[in-house]
Amino acid sequence: MLLQSPRYYFNGMPSTITLHDISSQYLPAPISYAVLRPGGEATLPLCILLLGAGGTRDSLFDLQQLLDNCWAEGSVPPMIVVTPTPGLDYYLEDPAGPIRWDSFLASDFLPHLRSAYNSTDAVIAGISGGGYGALKLAFARPHLFAGVATMQPMLEPGFHESDVGPRNRLHHTAGGPPQLIGPARDPFLWESNNPANRARANAQQIRDAGLAIYIDAADRDFLNAHDGAEFLHRVLWDLDLSHGYHLVRDADHGGPTMLPRLRAMFAWFGTLWHPPLPDAVSEQSAAAWLESGLQGKPPARATTTKAFLDFLRTRFDPIRAAAANVDPTTNRRYGLVAPGSAKTP
Repeated sequence: MLLQSPRYYFNGMPSTITLHDISSQYLPAPISYAVLRPGGEATLPLCILLLGAGGTRDSLFDLQQLLDNCWAEGSVPPMIVVTPTPGLDYYLEDPAGPIRWDSFLASDFLPHLRSAYNSTDAVIAGISGGGYGALKLAFARPHLFAGVATMQPMLEPGFHESDVGPRNRLHHTAGGPPQLIGPARDPFLWESNNPANRARANAQQIRDAGLAIYIDAADRDFLNAHDGAEFLHRVLWDLDLSHGYHLVRDADHGGPTMLPRLRAMFAWFGTLWHPPLPDAVSEQSAAAWLESGLQGKPPARATTTKAFLDFLRTRFDPIRAAAANVDPTTNRRYGLVAPGSAKTP
C-alpha cells in the first residue's frame, strides 16, 4: 500500500468571491463575511476560516490565488471557504453579555451556510486568534464539524487565569474585549472560553464525535503562542484524544513560512474526506509473501501495506494483552509519560 497524497479533479474554471452580511441575536451588529467558491462545482463541503486580529472578510481575496493554485495542482480538495470579519471581539462567548460568537457560529452562521450552499459536510479552521476561536467552538460542539485545523493558534498555557505569566500576555496589546483580554479580565470567563478547559470538560464527546484535530505552531513565535499550543498538545495527549501536532522549526507568527503551512493545513482536510487508498498490486504481493511464511525477498513496498501492518499487529496482540494485565495504560493511544504542566486531574 503506497500511501500517496490524493489528487483532486479540477475543472479549470476560476473561483469566485462574494460578499455578504448576516444579523444575529447573539451579536450587537451584523457580521460581514466573504465566500470563496471554486468555479463550476456543485455541492461542496464547507470550511469556516476564522482570522485573528486585523483579519477581515477581505483577507480572503489574499488567499484566493493560493487556493486556486492548490486546486489546480490537485493538492487540496475543493471546498467552499467562508470568512467572517470578527472585529476585536476575539470570538468571545459571554453568556451574560451581548457578544456570543460560539452561539452565533453554531446556531446562526453554520445553519445559514448549510442551507445556502446545500452542504452537509463542514470543517472549521483558524489562524492566530481565529485558531483560538476555532478550537474552543469545536471542542464545545464537536458534533458540528468533521475536523478543526489551526495555524499558530493564539493560546495561553494554563487551566486557570493565574497560570498565565507576562511571557504569554504579549498579545494583549493588540486589543480585545476587556473582560477577556487585558489586565482587568474576568478569570472565570477566560477559563470558560479556554480551549484546554473545554477539551477536558468534553473529552468523551470529542472522542465520540470523531472530531479530527490539527494544530500547527511556530517555534520562533514572537508572541510565544507556541507555548499555549504545546500546552494544549499535552492536554490532548493526557486525555488520549487523537490529534496532529506540528511544531515548525524556525517559523514565526507570520512571514515566509505562512503560505506552505497554509497549504499543508488545507491539504490536511483532504485526509478526512478522501483517505489514501491502498495499492491493490502491492497489497496482493505482500499478502502472498506473508502467507508463504516470509519466504524469499520481500516484495517492493511490502512494509507500506495494510496487510503487513495487520500481520504485525496480530503477532503483537498477545504481547500487548499481557502487558495490559500489568499496566492498563498499554491500550491507550498515548502513554502516560513524565508528568508535566498539562497533567489532568
